Amino acid sequence: MVAVDMLLCDTYNRLYSLKVTRRMKNFINRLRNRSSISDDAVVCAPTIEGLIEQLGDKDGITRERARHALVAMGSRSVEPVLQALGHRKNRVRFEAAMCLRDVADRRAIDGLVKGLGDRAFEVRWIAAEGLIAVGRPCIPAVLHSLMQHADSVWLRDGSRHVLSHFAGLDLHSAYHLEHHAPWVDFDLKDVLTPVVSALESSGTAALAPVAAIRAMEHFPAVVKPRDSRYVIPH
Repeated sequence: MVAVDMLLCDTYNRLYSLKVTRRMKNFINRLRNRSSISDDAVVCAPTIEGLIEQLGDKDGITRERARHALVAMGSRSVEPVLQALGHRKNRVRFEAAMCLRDVADRRAIDGLVKGLGDRAFEVRWIAAEGLIAVGRPCIPAVLHSLMQHADSVWLRDGSRHVLSHFAGLDLHSAYHLEHHAPWVDFDLKDVLTPVVSALESSGTAALAPVAAIRAMEHFPAVVKPRDSRYVIPH
Protein backbone atom coordinates (compact mmCIF):
# COMPACT_ATOMS: atom_id res chain seq x y z
CA MET A 1 0.00 0.00 0.00
CA VAL A 2 2.82 2.36 0.89
CA ALA A 3 4.54 1.59 -2.40
CA VAL A 4 1.34 2.42 -4.30
CA ASP A 5 0.97 5.71 -2.44
CA MET A 6 4.56 6.63 -3.21
CA LEU A 7 4.05 5.76 -6.88
CA LEU A 8 0.89 7.89 -7.06
CA CYS A 9 2.64 10.77 -5.32
CA ASP A 10 5.60 10.58 -7.70
CA THR A 11 3.30 10.46 -10.70
CA TYR A 12 1.36 13.47 -9.44
CA ASN A 13 4.54 15.45 -8.89
CA ARG A 14 5.76 14.63 -12.39
CA LEU A 15 2.47 15.65 -13.95
CA TYR A 16 2.33 18.83 -11.88
CA SER A 17 5.90 19.76 -12.82
CA LEU A 18 5.10 19.13 -16.48
CA LYS A 19 2.01 21.32 -16.19
CA VAL A 20 3.97 24.12 -14.51
CA THR A 21 6.74 23.84 -17.09
CA ARG A 22 4.24 24.15 -19.91
CA ARG A 23 2.65 27.16 -18.25
CA MET A 24 6.02 28.81 -17.83
CA LYS A 25 6.95 28.12 -21.45
CA ASN A 26 3.65 29.54 -22.66
CA PHE A 27 4.10 32.61 -20.43
CA ILE A 28 7.66 33.23 -21.66
CA ASN A 29 6.57 32.81 -25.28
CA ARG A 30 3.79 35.34 -24.78
CA LEU A 31 6.28 37.81 -23.31
CA ARG A 32 8.67 37.27 -26.21
CA ASN A 33 5.92 37.71 -28.76
CA ARG A 34 4.68 40.85 -27.05
CA SER A 35 8.21 42.28 -26.83
CA SER A 36 8.98 41.59 -30.48
CA ILE A 37 5.67 43.06 -31.61
CA SER A 38 6.22 46.17 -29.50
CA ASP A 39 9.76 46.63 -30.79
CA ASP A 40 8.64 46.42 -34.40
CA ALA A 41 5.49 48.45 -33.97
CA VAL A 42 6.89 51.41 -32.03
CA VAL A 43 7.47 54.45 -34.20
CA CYS A 44 8.92 57.66 -32.79
CA ALA A 45 6.94 60.81 -33.40
CA PRO A 46 8.42 63.10 -36.11
CA THR A 47 8.29 66.26 -33.98
CA ILE A 48 9.61 67.28 -30.57
CA GLU A 49 6.05 67.91 -29.40
CA GLY A 50 5.06 64.42 -30.46
CA LEU A 51 8.05 62.88 -28.67
CA ILE A 52 7.17 64.80 -25.51
CA GLU A 53 3.66 63.36 -25.72
CA GLN A 54 5.09 59.85 -26.11
CA LEU A 55 6.94 60.26 -22.81
CA GLY A 56 3.55 59.67 -21.18
CA ASP A 57 2.71 56.56 -23.19
CA LYS A 58 1.65 53.44 -21.27
CA ASP A 59 4.11 51.32 -23.25
CA GLY A 60 7.60 51.38 -21.77
CA ILE A 61 9.33 50.77 -25.11
CA THR A 62 7.54 53.76 -26.64
CA ARG A 63 8.64 55.99 -23.77
CA GLU A 64 12.22 54.75 -23.95
CA ARG A 65 12.52 55.32 -27.69
CA ALA A 66 11.00 58.78 -27.42
CA ARG A 67 13.43 59.64 -24.64
CA HIS A 68 16.43 58.43 -26.65
CA ALA A 69 15.27 60.47 -29.64
CA LEU A 70 15.01 63.61 -27.49
CA VAL A 71 18.45 63.02 -25.99
CA ALA A 72 19.90 62.58 -29.49
CA MET A 73 18.57 66.04 -30.38
CA GLY A 74 20.79 67.52 -27.69
CA SER A 75 20.27 71.15 -26.74
CA ARG A 76 17.31 71.59 -29.14
CA SER A 77 15.13 69.47 -26.87
CA VAL A 78 16.02 71.14 -23.57
CA GLU A 79 13.33 73.83 -23.44
CA PRO A 80 10.40 71.55 -24.40
CA VAL A 81 11.59 68.85 -22.00
CA LEU A 82 11.85 71.41 -19.21
CA GLN A 83 8.18 72.17 -19.72
CA ALA A 84 7.41 68.45 -19.47
CA LEU A 85 9.21 68.43 -16.13
CA GLY A 86 6.16 70.27 -14.77
CA HIS A 87 3.63 67.75 -16.13
CA ARG A 88 0.92 66.47 -13.78
CA LYS A 89 1.83 62.80 -14.43
CA ASN A 90 4.75 61.31 -12.49
CA ARG A 91 5.64 59.14 -15.49
CA VAL A 92 6.16 62.13 -17.77
CA ARG A 93 8.17 64.08 -15.20
CA PHE A 94 10.38 61.06 -14.59
CA GLU A 95 11.09 60.57 -18.30
CA ALA A 96 11.72 64.30 -18.73
CA ALA A 97 14.22 64.26 -15.86
CA MET A 98 15.95 61.27 -17.47
CA CYS A 99 16.27 63.24 -20.73
CA LEU A 100 17.74 66.26 -18.99
CA ARG A 101 20.17 64.10 -17.04
CA ASP A 102 21.49 62.52 -20.25
CA VAL A 103 21.70 65.80 -22.18
CA ALA A 104 23.50 67.53 -19.24
CA ASP A 105 22.85 71.08 -20.47
CA ARG A 106 23.42 73.97 -18.06
CA ARG A 107 20.18 75.61 -19.15
CA ALA A 108 18.34 72.82 -17.36
CA ILE A 109 19.82 73.70 -13.96
CA ASP A 110 16.88 75.75 -12.66
CA GLY A 111 14.33 73.16 -13.79
CA LEU A 112 16.30 70.30 -12.25
CA VAL A 113 16.71 72.22 -8.98
CA LYS A 114 12.95 72.61 -8.91
CA GLY A 115 12.73 68.87 -9.54
CA LEU A 116 14.63 68.25 -6.29
CA GLY A 117 11.40 69.14 -4.52
CA ASP A 118 9.15 66.93 -6.64
CA ARG A 119 6.56 64.85 -4.80
CA ALA A 120 7.78 61.65 -6.53
CA PHE A 121 10.98 60.15 -5.12
CA GLU A 122 12.13 58.81 -8.49
CA VAL A 123 11.85 62.27 -10.05
CA ARG A 124 13.82 63.84 -7.18
CA TRP A 125 16.54 61.21 -7.52
CA ILE A 126 16.96 61.62 -11.29
CA ALA A 127 16.85 65.42 -10.98
CA ALA A 128 19.73 65.20 -8.50
CA GLU A 129 21.66 62.92 -10.87
CA GLY A 130 20.97 65.39 -13.67
CA LEU A 131 22.50 68.23 -11.66
CA ILE A 132 25.50 66.08 -10.86
CA ALA A 133 25.88 65.38 -14.59
CA VAL A 134 25.87 69.14 -15.34
CA GLY A 135 28.66 69.66 -12.83
CA ARG A 136 29.84 72.41 -10.49
CA PRO A 137 27.80 75.24 -12.07
CA CYS A 138 24.68 73.78 -10.45
CA ILE A 139 25.93 74.24 -6.87
CA PRO A 140 25.00 77.94 -6.41
CA ALA A 141 21.48 77.23 -7.69
CA VAL A 142 21.05 74.37 -5.22
CA LEU A 143 22.32 76.52 -2.34
CA HIS A 144 20.09 79.41 -3.33
CA SER A 145 17.08 77.11 -3.40
CA LEU A 146 17.93 75.90 0.10
CA MET A 147 18.09 79.49 1.28
CA GLN A 148 14.53 80.07 0.07
CA HIS A 149 12.75 76.73 0.48
CA ALA A 150 14.47 74.86 3.29
CA ASP A 151 11.05 74.12 4.79
CA SER A 152 10.52 71.48 2.08
CA VAL A 153 11.58 68.02 3.26
CA TRP A 154 11.75 66.81 -0.33
CA LEU A 155 13.98 69.68 -1.44
CA ARG A 156 16.31 69.18 1.50
CA ASP A 157 16.59 65.48 0.70
CA GLY A 158 17.33 66.13 -2.98
CA SER A 159 19.82 68.89 -2.15
CA ARG A 160 21.68 66.60 0.23
CA HIS A 161 22.01 64.06 -2.60
CA VAL A 162 23.66 66.65 -4.86
CA LEU A 163 25.82 68.41 -2.30
CA SER A 164 27.05 65.14 -0.75
CA HIS A 165 28.36 64.15 -4.17
CA PHE A 166 30.30 67.36 -4.73
CA ALA A 167 31.61 67.30 -1.17
CA GLY A 168 32.92 63.77 -1.77
CA LEU A 169 30.93 62.40 1.15
CA ASP A 170 29.40 59.52 -0.79
CA LEU A 171 32.59 58.16 -2.30
CA HIS A 172 32.23 54.80 -0.60
CA SER A 173 28.55 54.20 -1.29
CA ALA A 174 27.77 51.32 -3.65
CA TYR A 175 25.73 53.58 -5.94
CA HIS A 176 28.53 56.15 -6.23
CA LEU A 177 31.12 53.49 -6.97
CA GLU A 178 28.93 52.12 -9.76
CA HIS A 179 27.81 55.40 -11.37
CA HIS A 180 30.45 58.04 -10.60
CA ALA A 181 34.20 58.41 -10.72
CA PRO A 182 36.03 58.25 -7.35
CA TRP A 183 37.00 61.91 -7.46
CA VAL A 184 36.72 64.72 -4.91
CA ASP A 185 37.43 68.47 -4.97
CA PHE A 186 38.82 69.23 -1.52
CA ASP A 187 37.93 72.92 -1.80
CA LEU A 188 34.31 71.99 -2.39
CA LYS A 189 34.48 69.47 0.42
CA ASP A 190 35.45 72.16 2.91
CA VAL A 191 32.70 74.48 1.64
CA LEU A 192 29.85 72.02 1.31
CA THR A 193 30.39 69.62 4.22
CA PRO A 194 28.86 72.08 6.75
CA VAL A 195 25.77 72.36 4.54
CA VAL A 196 25.39 68.60 4.33
CA SER A 197 25.87 68.32 8.09
CA ALA A 198 23.13 70.91 8.60
CA LEU A 199 20.82 68.94 6.30
CA GLU A 200 21.41 65.83 8.37
CA SER A 201 20.90 67.52 11.75
CA SER A 202 17.79 67.98 13.81
CA GLY A 203 16.31 71.41 13.20
CA THR A 204 17.60 71.27 9.65
CA ALA A 205 14.90 73.64 8.33
CA ALA A 206 16.48 76.43 10.37
CA LEU A 207 20.13 75.39 10.08
CA ALA A 208 20.31 74.61 6.35
CA PRO A 209 19.60 78.17 5.07
CA VAL A 210 22.29 79.63 7.31
CA ALA A 211 24.84 77.06 6.17
CA ALA A 212 23.82 77.65 2.54
CA ILE A 213 24.32 81.42 2.90
CA ARG A 214 27.83 80.89 4.24
CA ALA A 215 28.67 78.48 1.44
CA MET A 216 27.40 80.92 -1.19
CA GLU A 217 30.16 83.35 -0.22
CA HIS A 218 32.60 81.03 -2.00
CA PHE A 219 30.73 81.22 -5.33
CA PRO A 220 31.02 84.58 -7.11
CA ALA A 221 28.17 85.59 -9.39
CA VAL A 222 28.75 84.28 -12.90
CA VAL A 223 26.89 85.40 -16.01
CA LYS A 224 25.53 82.35 -17.82
CA PRO A 225 26.72 82.02 -21.42
CA ARG A 226 24.12 82.24 -24.17
CA ASP A 227 25.08 78.85 -25.56
CA SER A 228 25.79 76.46 -22.70
CA ARG A 229 25.99 73.09 -24.40
CA TYR A 230 29.41 72.40 -23.00
CA VAL A 231 29.88 70.74 -19.62
CA ILE A 232 32.44 71.92 -17.12
CA PRO A 233 34.40 68.95 -15.70
CA HIS A 234 33.50 67.94 -12.17
